[in-house]
Amino acid sequence: MALNHDLFIHESDRTALNALKAIPGFTQLLRGFMKIWNERQFKLLNLSTYVRADETQMAKYHDMLVPICERLDIPVPELYVALNPYPNAYTSGDNEPFIVMTSGLINTVPEELLPTVLAHECGHIACHHVLYLTMGRLILSGALSMLELSPLITQPVSMAFYYWMRCSEYSADRAAAVCDGSGENTIELCMRLAGFDKNIPIAANKAAFLKQAEEYYKMVDESAWNKVMEFMMFNHATHPLNALRAYQCNKWTSTSDFKRMVEYLDDLDNGQQSTHVPMNVPLSSFLKKDANTVAAELREAGFTNVNITRTTQADGAAVNSAVAITAGGRTDIKVGEWLPADIAWLISAYVPLSEQEQRAAHPGQICVPYSDAGYCGRDYRTVVDELRALGFTNISVCEQADIRVKFLIKEYSVAHISIDHTDRFERNTWFRQNAPVSIRYHVMAQS
Repeated sequence: MALNHDLFIHESDRTALNALKAIPGFTQLLRGFMKIWNERQFKLLNLSTYVRADETQMAKYHDMLVPICERLDIPVPELYVALNPYPNAYTSGDNEPFIVMTSGLINTVPEELLPTVLAHECGHIACHHVLYLTMGRLILSGALSMLELSPLITQPVSMAFYYWMRCSEYSADRAAAVCDGSGENTIELCMRLAGFDKNIPIAANKAAFLKQAEEYYKMVDESAWNKVMEFMMFNHATHPLNALRAYQCNKWTSTSDFKRMVEYLDDLDNGQQSTHVPMNVPLSSFLKKDANTVAAELREAGFTNVNITRTTQADGAAVNSAVAITAGGRTDIKVGEWLPADIAWLISAYVPLSEQEQRAAHPGQICVPYSDAGYCGRDYRTVVDELRALGFTNISVCEQADIRVKFLIKEYSVAHISIDHTDRFERNTWFRQNAPVSIRYHVMAQS
């Protein structure tokens, strides 16, 4: 089963996007943008202006892209190369996202780092960033300022877009590290973009570059004024600073979660069973689904010890639906948690007792098909015949002379029924065969 992309989304990315969506007016801005934005405009621009890298031209760049998309489980986007001395790559679109690399990027970074660049851009696609990134670029560049949307492009919206776009880069860097198997290439790429051109004949020192970020964070944390300066200097930046990107990537790739993620994807690529499997969905999402379907999904995800147990008690549940589920006896499994592949899953499926099982469980007893309310109002003679056919042997009937408005209450209809001295009972209740059954029925009152 493919890896849930939420597992490598950076925490600040998720928080910043939620904050952006919560700003008053953002929903209206998004709706307005979707009305005027046309993805085909980008297609026309790309086809007419740039070189498309595919199987027939610049094929080596296209060939770099295919295994990345397979690993991230996304469709292969179109890839274009643009003549631009500024080293850059970006992803735009929505339903059919595409990637553009500049000639300046190709000339700046070694060829072995280009797959890392492409993996970073594919990370934006996998994390569902593309629509918001496209919208943000157009808004922040002023391209939409002359349209009817301009009143909705407030300062809070602009600031929130800048902040989220910076945070989204951390998630894309994580995706690149997942594809590379480590964060080394991403760290080196950040160094190249910071000033370490591939033609500079000096050995890179990644540890020293990461040390710069540590000093930066320490300096910012030293005083409130430094934090203010940081905000004033960088609040209009669309990308985080190179050293900080490298630091964040290095920090995450040092975690056990990253190592397990890479191991898991490597095992998938090699057709092998992984020792640990990620929890991709909330545990509650399995409830009420068919238990066999749940078991199949867990096995497909890579879990090897999945069992189904039967429960006969579940109010309102569908037959064979999962009414409870545990992993290793736990019910507090969280999305993103890595679990041993052989952890014991136990799915409780609701399967009611068969008629034969019910009879065996209630020897010498009779199950009534109606509740007390279900018998009331029916012709008492029919009810008596049905109860005798079920096997009741102790039935008594009596009149209840109280009918005065004949069209409201039918004569000879059951006014009251009790079984085994129980006035209120539900359908499918079991009673002793010789339990006393008392029935009162309506008759016309004598005037």
